[in-house]
Amino acid sequence: MAPGGAIALEGGRSMKKYDVMVTKIGELVEEFIGQNIIILFNENAPLELQDISVLHTGGELLDDIKAGDRLSIGERVYTITAVGEVVNKNVRRMGHTCLKFDGKTSPELPGDIHLKGDQQPVVNLGERIIIEG
Repeated sequence: MAPGGAIALEGGRSMKKYDVMVTKIGELVEEFIGQNIIILFNENAPLELQDISVLHTGGELLDDIKAGDRLSIGERVYTITAVGEVVNKNVRRMGHTCLKFDGKTSPELPGDIHLKGDQQPVVNLGERIIIEG
Protein backbone atom coordinates (compact mmCIF):
# COMPACT_ATOMS: atom_id res chain seq x y z
CA MET A 1 0.00 0.00 0.00
CA ALA A 2 1.43 3.37 -1.03
CA PRO A 3 1.02 6.64 0.94
CA GLY A 4 -2.56 7.77 1.47
CA GLY A 5 -3.92 4.26 0.98
CA ALA A 6 -3.21 4.31 -2.76
CA ILE A 7 -2.36 1.05 -4.43
CA ALA A 8 1.15 0.72 -5.83
CA LEU A 9 1.30 -1.23 -9.08
CA GLU A 10 4.06 -2.61 -11.30
CA GLY A 11 6.68 -2.83 -8.59
CA GLY A 12 5.87 0.58 -7.13
CA ARG A 13 6.21 2.51 -10.40
CA SER A 14 2.50 3.21 -10.88
CA MET A 15 -0.16 4.20 -8.38
CA LYS A 16 -3.92 4.20 -8.89
CA LYS A 17 -5.13 7.63 -7.79
CA TYR A 18 -8.78 7.59 -8.87
CA ASP A 19 -11.16 4.88 -10.04
CA VAL A 20 -14.83 5.49 -10.91
CA MET A 21 -17.50 3.97 -13.16
CA VAL A 22 -19.65 5.84 -15.70
CA THR A 23 -23.31 5.69 -14.62
CA LYS A 24 -25.02 8.20 -16.96
CA ILE A 25 -24.17 10.05 -20.15
CA GLY A 26 -26.00 13.35 -20.67
CA GLU A 27 -27.95 14.03 -23.87
CA LEU A 28 -25.53 16.72 -25.07
CA VAL A 29 -22.27 14.88 -24.26
CA GLU A 30 -21.76 13.78 -27.90
CA GLU A 31 -21.62 17.44 -28.99
CA PHE A 32 -18.84 18.13 -26.50
CA ILE A 33 -16.96 14.95 -27.45
CA GLY A 34 -17.06 16.26 -31.03
CA GLN A 35 -15.03 19.20 -29.71
CA ASN A 36 -12.66 16.83 -27.80
CA ILE A 37 -14.15 17.75 -24.41
CA ILE A 38 -15.68 15.52 -21.70
CA ILE A 39 -17.19 17.08 -18.57
CA LEU A 40 -17.16 14.79 -15.52
CA PHE A 41 -19.28 14.99 -12.36
CA ASN A 42 -20.20 12.47 -9.70
CA GLU A 43 -23.86 11.41 -9.50
CA ASN A 44 -24.72 14.43 -7.33
CA ALA A 45 -24.16 16.90 -10.19
CA PRO A 46 -26.56 19.85 -10.31
CA LEU A 47 -29.57 18.97 -12.51
CA GLU A 48 -28.86 21.84 -14.89
CA LEU A 49 -25.39 20.36 -15.69
CA GLN A 50 -26.38 16.70 -16.11
CA ASP A 51 -27.26 17.02 -19.83
CA ILE A 52 -23.71 18.11 -20.69
CA SER A 53 -21.94 15.77 -18.27
CA VAL A 54 -20.69 12.22 -17.91
CA LEU A 55 -21.81 11.15 -14.44
CA HIS A 56 -19.87 8.59 -12.44
CA THR A 57 -19.95 6.71 -9.16
CA GLY A 58 -17.56 9.11 -7.46
CA GLY A 59 -14.53 7.94 -5.60
CA GLU A 60 -11.74 9.04 -3.36
CA LEU A 61 -8.85 10.88 -5.01
CA LEU A 62 -5.92 9.19 -3.28
CA ASP A 63 -3.18 11.52 -4.52
CA ASP A 64 -3.08 14.76 -6.52
CA ILE A 65 -3.45 14.51 -10.28
CA LYS A 66 -0.32 15.77 -12.08
CA ALA A 67 0.98 16.22 -15.61
CA GLY A 68 2.49 12.92 -16.72
CA ASP A 69 -0.21 10.80 -15.04
CA ARG A 70 -2.29 8.45 -17.21
CA LEU A 71 -6.07 8.59 -17.53
CA SER A 72 -7.94 5.66 -19.01
CA ILE A 73 -11.55 5.49 -20.16
CA GLY A 74 -12.30 1.82 -20.63
CA GLU A 75 -9.36 0.46 -22.65
CA ARG A 76 -8.36 3.86 -24.10
CA VAL A 77 -5.33 5.45 -22.40
CA TYR A 78 -4.33 9.12 -22.48
CA THR A 79 -1.42 11.05 -20.97
CA ILE A 80 -2.26 14.06 -18.82
CA THR A 81 -0.34 17.08 -20.17
CA ALA A 82 -1.66 19.87 -17.89
CA VAL A 83 -3.74 20.19 -14.71
CA GLY A 84 -5.58 23.36 -13.66
CA GLU A 85 -5.07 24.76 -10.18
CA VAL A 86 -8.52 23.75 -8.81
CA VAL A 87 -8.78 20.30 -10.44
CA ASN A 88 -7.74 18.28 -7.39
CA LYS A 89 -10.08 20.23 -5.09
CA ASN A 90 -13.01 19.85 -7.51
CA VAL A 91 -12.42 16.14 -8.08
CA ARG A 92 -12.29 15.55 -4.32
CA ARG A 93 -15.45 17.62 -3.67
CA MET A 94 -17.74 16.60 -6.53
CA GLY A 95 -15.88 14.36 -8.94
CA HIS A 96 -15.77 17.29 -11.35
CA THR A 97 -13.31 18.26 -14.02
CA CYS A 98 -13.31 19.14 -17.70
CA LEU A 99 -11.19 16.79 -19.82
CA LYS A 100 -9.78 18.47 -22.92
CA PHE A 101 -8.11 16.16 -25.42
CA ASP A 102 -5.86 18.75 -27.05
CA GLY A 103 -2.40 18.02 -25.62
CA LYS A 104 -1.92 21.57 -24.29
CA THR A 105 0.82 21.84 -21.68
CA SER A 106 -0.72 24.82 -19.88
CA PRO A 107 -4.32 24.70 -18.59
CA GLU A 108 -6.83 27.05 -20.25
CA LEU A 109 -9.06 27.16 -17.19
CA PRO A 110 -8.45 26.31 -13.51
CA GLY A 111 -10.70 23.21 -13.64
CA ASP A 112 -9.27 21.70 -16.84
CA ILE A 113 -7.25 18.54 -17.35
CA HIS A 114 -5.55 18.47 -20.77
CA LEU A 115 -4.67 15.12 -22.34
CA LYS A 116 -3.00 13.61 -25.37
CA GLY A 117 -3.42 10.17 -26.87
CA ASP A 118 -3.70 8.18 -30.08
CA GLN A 119 -7.46 7.67 -29.91
CA GLN A 120 -10.40 10.05 -30.15
CA PRO A 121 -12.23 10.45 -26.84
CA VAL A 122 -15.17 8.07 -26.40
CA VAL A 123 -17.10 7.16 -23.27
CA ASN A 124 -19.60 4.35 -22.75
CA LEU A 125 -21.98 3.54 -19.94
CA GLY A 126 -20.41 1.19 -17.39
CA GLU A 127 -16.81 1.96 -18.36
CA ARG A 128 -14.27 2.75 -15.67
CA ILE A 129 -12.33 6.00 -15.63
CA ILE A 130 -8.99 5.47 -13.91
CA ILE A 131 -6.16 7.89 -13.18
CA GLU A 132 -2.74 6.45 -12.40
CA GLY A 133 0.53 8.15 -11.65
